[in-house]
Amino acid sequence: MQKYKLVLAKDAVLANGDFPRTAQYIEECQHPEALDPVIVRQSVVICTSSTGFNNGSSTLTDITNTGRALGFIGFMFVANPRYGDYIAEPYPFSIPGILIPKANDTQV
Repeated sequence: MQKYKLVLAKDAVLANGDFPRTAQYIEECQHPEALDPVIVRQSVVICTSSTGFNNGSSTLTDITNTGRALGFIGFMFVANPRYGDYIAEPYPFSIPGILIPKANDTQV
């Protein structure tokens, strides 16, 4: 049986990276340059919805692109209780992924 690390995206942010310190970079997994490849490679990364998903500037496609670029083994995209539930649309992922669209379910 194989075991993989479970990593919260904001715990894998590059400390000395040159990028804006916004939720899109820190929590939403939209920009591969914001995450430490050593930490996230071969890991399941937890990405969190935030303002970018509320205003339409962030996408699931960008999460999968970040995952492929950095070698995620998979990802979880979870609702952020600060922003509430989100509408989960059917979407084919190019890497293994799971959506948890209800904020209450992310507490479990």
